[in-house]
Amino acid sequence: MDEVKIWALDGDSKVTPLVSRDQTDTESLLEETLVRNPDLLIPGLRLVGRQTPTDGGPLDLLGVDEDGRLVVFELKRGTLSRDAVAQIIDYASDLDAKTDVALAEHIAANSGVGGIDRIEDFEEWYGENTDGQGLDSLRPLRLFLIGLGADERTERMVRFLAANTGMDISLLTFHGFAYDGKTLLARQVEVEPGPPPRRRPNAEERRERLKKKIEDSGMSETFSAVERMFETNWPGFSTNPTSLGLSIRFKNRSFARIDPWKGHVTIVFFGRAKTLCLDEFRQLVQEIRYETYPRNRDPLDPRAELKFPFTADEWKQHKDRLSALTSAVYEAWNNSGQ
Repeated sequence: MDEVKIWALDGDSKVTPLVSRDQTDTESLLEETLVRNPDLLIPGLRLVGRQTPTDGGPLDLLGVDEDGRLVVFELKRGTLSRDAVAQIIDYASDLDAKTDVALAEHIAANSGVGGIDRIEDFEEWYGENTDGQGLDSLRPLRLFLIGLGADERTERMVRFLAANTGMDISLLTFHGFAYDGKTLLARQVEVEPGPPPRRRPNAEERRERLKKKIEDSGMSETFSAVERMFETNWPGFSTNPTSLGLSIRFKNRSFARIDPWKGHVTIVFFGRAKTLCLDEFRQLVQEIRYETYPRNRDPLDPRAELKFPFTADEWKQHKDRLSALTSAVYEAWNNSGQ
């Protein structure tokens, strides 16, 4: 990595080289400075986590960018080495393995640490701060390695991943300089971030895209019948179009989703819906074909999505059972006082 130098110029064009601050001094300032000024990392960044736990250990900073994507930051108090590359991939892959709802609950449960605002309901917060986008817009995750320098092997590895794998991974370094009794901080992009952020589609555009997806599936009539079932059994619900389907919500929290696919429609129930009436769900999974996300999970696991895919004929066969289930979910939710 090339050495960074900065000079001060006065009105007489006199040049004064600035003295590089001791690395230890810069280390102690860097993380707190970035927490208080997240725009130094990415313009418009909102931090939602600090020392957020993962299976690989606590990740340093977690944020949401202007596009609504989740951003993982790994900070090193010194020169970045190749171990940091493996570390940030470990952290990000653990978060990415979670379902949307489980990820939102994990972020909320671990917010409010180290100067990060407490978020009681991340799904609600996310919708309010992203023009009503669904949680599926959190992905693909972005990864940033931050340090006071990077060795050549680390820079080479990050460049390779960014150029050849489709992974949105970047490398930033910061350098401290002393000037006039102050510390100046220089930011250097070692590996460019991924492509420019996508413009967030507004609610009307998302609804139009969903409409086309429903038409392309050849399941318009069945999709409408499923939506009417929820309308009948879940009075007061609201809907939110996402890239996958139509999210069914109470008080800005998703309990289910209707996904159109080629030749079939899938009803997806999230963990918070299952926990309201486990006995009814336990009975139904013995009678109707189901899938889970992540795959091969216990269908009653609150951390997994439970999916009932069906063709038009299967919908006619099972609609009474599904209607009874959705009615039971609403009754349990209403009685719970949520």
